[in-house]
Amino acid sequence: MTTDYAAYFPFPTVRAEQRQAIDFAIDAFLAQKKRFVILEAGTGVGKSGIAVAISRYLAAAGGPTFQLDDTTIPTKGAYVITTQKILQAQYMDDFGPASGKNLMLSLKSASNYSCGFYTDMRCSDSRRLMKQLGKSVFGTNFHKACSTACPYKLDKEQFIEGPLGITNFSYFLAETMYAKQLVPRSLLVIDECHNVEAELGKFIEVSFSERFARSLGCRSVPALSASADAVLAWIKGPYKKALQGTLDGLTKKMSAQFGKSAPNKDLTDTSKRYELLDKHVCKVNRFIMTYDPKNWVMNPVKDDAKGGRKFEFKPVDVSPYAYEHLYRFGSLVLLMSATVVDKDTFCKSVGIDPADAAFLRVPSPFPPQNRPIHFLGVGSMSKDCIDKTLLGMTSVIKDLLELHKDEKGIIHCVNYKVARWIVDHLSDPRLLLHDSTNRDQMIAFHLDSPDPTVLVSPSMTEGVDLADDSSRFQILCKVPFPYLGDPVIQMRMQRNAGWYACSTARAVIQAFGRSIRNKDDHATSYILDSDWQKFYRTNSAMFPPEFVAALQA
Repeated sequence: MTTDYAAYFPFPTVRAEQRQAIDFAIDAFLAQKKRFVILEAGTGVGKSGIAVAISRYLAAAGGPTFQLDDTTIPTKGAYVITTQKILQAQYMDDFGPASGKNLMLSLKSASNYSCGFYTDMRCSDSRRLMKQLGKSVFGTNFHKACSTACPYKLDKEQFIEGPLGITNFSYFLAETMYAKQLVPRSLLVIDECHNVEAELGKFIEVSFSERFARSLGCRSVPALSASADAVLAWIKGPYKKALQGTLDGLTKKMSAQFGKSAPNKDLTDTSKRYELLDKHVCKVNRFIMTYDPKNWVMNPVKDDAKGGRKFEFKPVDVSPYAYEHLYRFGSLVLLMSATVVDKDTFCKSVGIDPADAAFLRVPSPFPPQNRPIHFLGVGSMSKDCIDKTLLGMTSVIKDLLELHKDEKGIIHCVNYKVARWIVDHLSDPRLLLHDSTNRDQMIAFHLDSPDPTVLVSPSMTEGVDLADDSSRFQILCKVPFPYLGDPVIQMRMQRNAGWYACSTARAVIQAFGRSIRNKDDHATSYILDSDWQKFYRTNSAMFPPEFVAALQA
């Protein structure tokens, strides 16, 4: 199907790769009657323009209907969801009101808005108070302001009424689960869709700690050696009873604290605790209803240095939850990523029937000579060999830093053990190592610094844009295999034969995409882990042609 996109495409010209993707998607949706279209679009293809064009074209075509039980409901508009707030901001820069195009509206959680009445509070705090206090605030100026002039509420109403809206994954899941004000639309666009399995897993999984249980007044906590059935019985009984009792007490406390003057810190803190517990109750109830011992893994762990107990419950297969939490909000679903890697493996992991999905791979237009990848093979970074290999790896990294002494770069370490070893043994002031609290600040420092700084990180294989001079080289110290000590990963490997290799290949491709961000960009990449050779030889078919072309003999 060939279409004139002039009226729908958001930029002056449509590149060949974009035209190919849009033609394919529209044909699959409207001619082949596929519900899902999966686009693996390499870096630089321009996925956002593709998504907007398809959304607008479907709107002009009248939009599909949505089947709810026995009722056919007309749908309109589109949602775009992404896992990264930085991508959400980029969409708005390109298509939001400030861009001059005014094609898209954005929505974030209420914690991102200031209350229009109590200006020192966030909208999340004031809206939560109004809901929790109920009739006791009716008629107050606070109630009137929050009911009619709440900045978050006004933005949300515009978002719901608008034809095209973007939000982030975590907010979308929470909103559709708790507030339930978002209705199905003609098209659901899931950008960075390779993260669907991880995002659903994070949203569904639940944990129960001894410390938290005791804060609720629940004194009886199972031993770490207890069976999953025994822990589940405890959750259904003493734990839930203590949880509900605490909620009832907080309700009374808030009513007593609220007065005609501005809410004080004590009331705000009580309100926050109530909301956390209320959402936890919903999650616990949902867990109890959906728990299946064949699909859930209980991981008992020590919670702190004092030996506190913690029970983590994680779903092995998230696909049974994908429709309810995601796909039902789009009559048609467009999934996009640079790293789908393998269609069938991906579909199985995220609850899509491969027969109902059309798949297209569109290569990156960036020239391979601008992004060479060198395999150096310093030594195996497996569990049994890592300590020995790190001794030799340090000197190789030192040589590479000298080779790129005037350039910024990034060293992908996969875990903090490797990152800390490199920083401690090189003692190079160029190296910037972050922790769990200052990752964004360290990236900002690196970008702003006039010096040739080098990021050292276990967690920057995604969501980091190191364009142009912000990174001219990148080093992969360890092939990012999923952690085999995690029982969830072990079971996913057993159930989905290609899952482990697919996840590893995806992480490698994502890592090497951090430093090549436009057609004129260039960076040199290095792989130091000898285990890469065997992995690539066995799984080379999973890598796109543009990655293979960049590998140096």
